[in-house]
Amino acid sequence: MYRIVLGVFLGVVLAVSAGAAQDSLAWKPTADVMLTLTQNAYSDNWAGGDVGSVTWVGSANLGLERQFTAPWHWRNTLKLAYGQTHNQERDSKDWKKPFKSTDLIDFESLLRYQIWSPTIEPYAAFRLITQFEDATYDNYTQHFNPIDLTESVGASKTLYKKDEDEFMGRFGFGFRQRIMRIPDSTFTSTTTESSNDGGLEFVLDGKYHIPTSQILWTTKLTTFKAFFYSKSDELTGLPHEDYWKAVDVNWENTFSAQVSKYLAVSLYIQWLYDKEIDKGGRFKETLSLNFTWKLL
Repeated sequence: MYRIVLGVFLGVVLAVSAGAAQDSLAWKPTADVMLTLTQNAYSDNWAGGDVGSVTWVGSANLGLERQFTAPWHWRNTLKLAYGQTHNQERDSKDWKKPFKSTDLIDFESLLRYQIWSPTIEPYAAFRLITQFEDATYDNYTQHFNPIDLTESVGASKTLYKKDEDEFMGRFGFGFRQRIMRIPDSTFTSTTTESSNDGGLEFVLDGKYHIPTSQILWTTKLTTFKAFFYSKSDELTGLPHEDYWKAVDVNWENTFSAQVSKYLAVSLYIQWLYDKEIDKGGRFKETLSLNFTWKLL
């Protein structure tokens, strides 16, 4: 079923692109690139056993959207982030092999069509989330593993819009797939395992410039309630057999302020809840001073 939904979505996208009039509005690209660096250094006679370290994170927020002359609107966003931490050995002061500290590939394509009213719009969406390197195992790296896919259809509504500030909610039915490659004990070959589920999706996207400040708040709340799961039979009789039925939540918030043309400060806060992974919510916070380049 999810292949049918994805096929229909891609077909509509191609039809809209091919049939757009020559006088339709132009594509609007955006591209923000950031680099964050943290460095510590100590002299050889420094007391306390502290060691030097270097942490770097490179990230990019890319966008491409278009409002066609017909009431079609197509928005594509791509978030990329990768970073490493380098530490010294305590005694020798030699630099150890770096380990990954940040890793994300998040692509979403959203197609909306105004048909019922200027504010209620049917939509079709596709999202892919993965990472550059899977560092689950020591001395063994896989690229783009695991892969999470979501295809959804439903109705969207612009809840608030003023100048560049906007909040939009959408509610619909979605299908999710998780594809994971698992190596054998000798790390010479891998086995691909996949699972899928389907249910209701609610997404809230927004950005808001906080008054009397230079702070931009960007938020994305994604919730998913599954009604079926391809591996539910394998869980029958286990203590966690119904965990897949719990609502999954992913809430991302970024507070950013441009200090100068190339310097910005940002606070990123993410809260995740997936009962199959952990019965408690997971929390991530990153406060950073970034070198930024606004390419488009």
